[in-house]
Amino acid sequence: MITGIGLITPCGEGWAPYWDAALRGRSSIRKFSGFGEDIFPVPFAGEIPGFNPEEYVKARKSLKVMSREIQMAVVASHLALRDADLSAGDYDKTRFGVSLGTGIINSDLDEMAAGIRCGFDEQGRFDMKKFGREGIRSFFPLWFLKYLPNMPACHISIAHNLLGPSNTVTTSSAAGLQAVGEAFHVIQRGDAEIMLAGSTDSKLNAMGISRFHLLGLLSHHREDPGSAYCPFDRRRDGIVVGEGAGLILMEEYEHARARGARIYGEIAGYGSSSDFNFNPSAKEDYAGKRVAMSRALEDARMDSSEVDLIVANGSGIPEEDVQEALALQSVFGPSLDRKFVTGVKPITGHLIYGAGGVETAAGVLTLHESVVPPLANLENPDPECDLPFVTEKPKPFEGRAVLVNAFGFGGQNAALVLKKP
Repeated sequence: MITGIGLITPCGEGWAPYWDAALRGRSSIRKFSGFGEDIFPVPFAGEIPGFNPEEYVKARKSLKVMSREIQMAVVASHLALRDADLSAGDYDKTRFGVSLGTGIINSDLDEMAAGIRCGFDEQGRFDMKKFGREGIRSFFPLWFLKYLPNMPACHISIAHNLLGPSNTVTTSSAAGLQAVGEAFHVIQRGDAEIMLAGSTDSKLNAMGISRFHLLGLLSHHREDPGSAYCPFDRRRDGIVVGEGAGLILMEEYEHARARGARIYGEIAGYGSSSDFNFNPSAKEDYAGKRVAMSRALEDARMDSSEVDLIVANGSGIPEEDVQEALALQSVFGPSLDRKFVTGVKPITGHLIYGAGGVETAAGVLTLHESVVPPLANLENPDPECDLPFVTEKPKPFEGRAVLVNAFGFGGQNAALVLKKP
């Protein structure tokens, strides 16, 4: 059972501002303040305004070894526990674990610069031996702990004194959904009663942006930040990068019932796959996406006709959107026309490794609130993406089951089935 939701997104702190923005189709993508377009052509981004972790992380020494991604994850974990009304006396810490999706945590270039300067010789050439002798010593002694991918899950465990299973998943944009799916199986097999699961990421830095720029995946729209990111639309041309963290608190049913917990929804099934598709221009190569969805339905012991809504991955990369549409048509067949399809990336930007956790929350809230948010910025749908999209305004939803998709760059795929409890 899902009993708590903790979000930190460009919409603000907590799930309420995020959900309000999603229902209104109001994007939180803004003009990017990080660095000028003369360095990278990135005019817009989904940036968290005024993020301050100090309200939740009281130990200032801990903040010194937390990257932004770690800080967001820890804050989201506090919000999820608070939302679940779960205090330390309500659980056995040995039966409470963490499963988190994240990836490469990029080094702070300003922090690195001082050490690199110490590595230059008298002629102004970089000397690796000199850097090893002198440059490394200029770093904060524990600086490397800020950038290990397993550290967000580690800090969450420390913050809440959790002694249960701890796992980190690093599979591109599928990581968050896979982390939730793995946590579901941890509880299912009896290794824990409670799990915090989701994802965190921020690529709004020079190292992160440069990778997507070199891969040619960034959108080049420059007119209006609110409408720049438009998955499945004819004018889509790539992703707009955002940052954020989304964690859900999951409990074994009897544990949740015994403490009278509010239940948002139930995780019913999870599937994942790898399709080795490093060239998304191959539109016909959607087999891995189909396999992930089919396995999630099999795990849930459900027929495709029983799903009422799909929260699509909707990356905005032209060929990848077509692949997802073909995969959905393959899995659901004629029954697809009787379902709703939406997506939420235009609200925050693509959160990369952090996307799965936040978008799982969107699927859960759709069930709990009985309303489907519209797919923002879909004005002229691509005919190759012929799906029954919810557009313009939210729609009432009386369905029982939601499928959430998350597909990573390069072939990692995940799908999750959520149900009303």
